[in-house]
Amino acid sequence: MKKLVYFSGAIFSSITVLSVLFKMLHLQGATILLAVGLGGIALVFIPAFAKYKYDKRK
Repeated sequence: MKKLVYFSGAIFSSITVLSVLFKMLHLQGATILLAVGLGGIALVFIPAFAKYKYDKRK
């Protein structure tokens, strides 16, 4: 679980930062990258992180 949390956090935050750079440079695909990055953070990283912290506390 720890590897999933760290890997998904690193990948989706990198995608989000890259999409912001694409938006600033007006490059194609920025909106899709932003949706994937933020969606991944919301749907994968946050639930995995919450479960990891909950299991660690027990």
